[in-house]
Amino acid sequence: MRLLFVADGRSPIAVNWIRYWIHRGDEVHLVSTFACEPDLELASLRIIPVAFSGIKKAGNGSGLNSRRNPLNGAAAIWLRARFRQWLGPITIRKAAQRLRGEILDLKPDLVHAMRVPYEGMLAADAYGLAPLIVSVWGNDFTLHAPSSPLMRHYTEWTLKVADGLHADCRRDVRLARQWGFAIDRPAVILPGNGGIDLEIFHPLSEERSEPLVINPRGFRGYVRNDTFFRAIPLVLAQQPDVRFVCPAMSGEPQVQRWIAE
Repeated sequence: MRLLFVADGRSPIAVNWIRYWIHRGDEVHLVSTFACEPDLELASLRIIPVAFSGIKKAGNGSGLNSRRNPLNGAAAIWLRARFRQWLGPITIRKAAQRLRGEILDLKPDLVHAMRVPYEGMLAADAYGLAPLIVSVWGNDFTLHAPSSPLMRHYTEWTLKVADGLHADCRRDVRLARQWGFAIDRPAVILPGNGGIDLEIFHPLSEERSEPLVINPRGFRGYVRNDTFFRAIPLVLAQQPDVRFVCPAMSGEPQVQRWIAE
């Protein structure tokens, strides 16, 4: 099959999902809403920014990815989110015109948008040239959809035109129906990132000398990192040899303050 994914090409979740179809032998094309250089053998890669995603550059240490930029710190998370929720949707129509051109050129058998804001919204606005599948996660509906009138409109439109739905839990399928996904259209529940690669994640042959806790998430407006850090001394009081690793939070000033406290 010739597949066109509309996704954030920086996302490990998206990359892991897309890699499966490449290994299966399909012809896979990616339109990424963020500049990226994914480790994938793609048939083609195009960047179509939407909702001001073009401000961020590929890789670390440039543009808004720089820790020195005050707009990239944890303190500005809600400011950035509100800015994109209210003004981001006005960029969809122009970006969708570019996506329609890509679809007309590639003639894919299927378009798969990997989340509603803003990849699903972008693909929905370019709808009509190929069947559309949308992957959804809970905060697509609980956090983003009700955040502004235009976000509500585009969420409803995306669910209305989607030909198929992929979620990783039953609750999100139920929420999708409430937001307009037709009851007679197919939905599937599968691990959002395509599952676990057992060549990487497997039981160790020997027991570790010390327990290790890995928090892979960076800062998000909806993730309670403060609760995570408050729990650390409670854990250490019971098991002092536990190590905590938070690679995506390295260098964040707020984290340094929590560590000091």
